Amino acid sequence: METWLITGSAGFFGTNAAQFLNGRVSLIGQARKLKSSNHYPQVVGLDLIDTAGAGALIRSVKPDIVLHGAAVSGHETAANDPAQAFAVNVLATKAIAEATCDIGARMVHISTDALFSGTRGNYSEGDPVDPFSVYGETKFAGEEAVRGAIEEHLIVRTNFFGWSETGSKSVLEFFVNSLRAGTRVRGYPDFIVTSMYVQTLMQTIWNLGELGVKGTVNVASSDALSKYDFGVAVARQFGLDSELIAMQGPVEGEHATSRTRDLSLNTDLVASLMGGPMQTQSDGIRQASNDESVLANSIRER
Repeated sequence: METWLITGSAGFFGTNAAQFLNGRVSLIGQARKLKSSNHYPQVVGLDLIDTAGAGALIRSVKPDIVLHGAAVSGHETAANDPAQAFAVNVLATKAIAEATCDIGARMVHISTDALFSGTRGNYSEGDPVDPFSVYGETKFAGEEAVRGAIEEHLIVRTNFFGWSETGSKSVLEFFVNSLRAGTRVRGYPDFIVTSMYVQTLMQTIWNLGELGVKGTVNVASSDALSKYDFGVAVARQFGLDSELIAMQGPVEGEHATSRTRDLSLNTDLVASLMGGPMQTQSDGIRQASNDESVLANSIRER
């Protein structure tokens, strides 16, 4: 078995990655705080602000693959502490990429659709970036650090949903939890993404690795939906009341950056590599619904 080191192993992406990879590879996790995990046989406690420690970890463990999913990922979080965002999203990423190159391993770097302004949508891999937030700026700088440090890399630009370790981190969970509780919520009609079910994302990353694909690839759903339309699709799939969702944008001043954006990603490249179109968001929601009873509970085990 190959050994995979997953950064951010205690978070949303990290726990889902482990759920997919268990039984396929030997897993080692990195988490900011050391604690036992049902998902990883071994977890190393390390704050990625310690960039020297991040590089030393890679050189010590010597994995075959580094799946770098850790990031300061919230737009507001990054805006409120840009120094931390830069340290984790750029400096730590650079240190990890350099160390991965030094040991002759391969790096898979999870990036974002927030590299773009969102003025038009359907962004392809070759489109010029124009980030609208500190988060997007630091994630693009992280991409550039990976490209400059290691040839054997795959940069995955994506946006994803699914079941999280806390039960409350995903837009899917936001709508499911709210609608099941009978709570009225807003669904932004002009914030548009091509979000993908995270287990399908992991399957696609696995398939790209099997093909030996390198470079930058958009891995997202084949269709673009607004947050409102996504919520309606969730209500339909889970048998919940879509009338509880108001077609309404955020309250003024609620977010540090505007949510009036179309951040949809063009998936022509990944579709050609995979030999067919990517999953739609409704199909991903259906798969998440089918997975809930077993997978969601497993992910939430601490």
